Amino acid sequence: MSHTQAPWGMTRLAPYRNTIDVPRGQLTLAPESQTTTYLDEAGHPLPRPMHAAITATSSSTQTGADGGGGTPPPPADSDSIPDEISD
Repeated sequence: MSHTQAPWGMTRLAPYRNTIDVPRGQLTLAPESQTTTYLDEAGHPLPRPMHAAITATSSSTQTGADGGGGTPPPPADSDSIPDEISD
């Protein structure tokens, strides 16, 4: 006889809360302008939903491909390191 324990996620499930029926509508797409029109159950146009404007609250940053900033570091000076050290 084998008893398998339920996965942890299954112990976290609960029934949905009471829900309400939302009136059904329809969306139509204008082929020329690629804009949608929202229609109610009777087929009357509804006002388009408004979206909130997005505003940034912090200054923008810029990073390069290496993560070191927008400008690459200066090239190394090959003459600054001597090839041989004299005694």
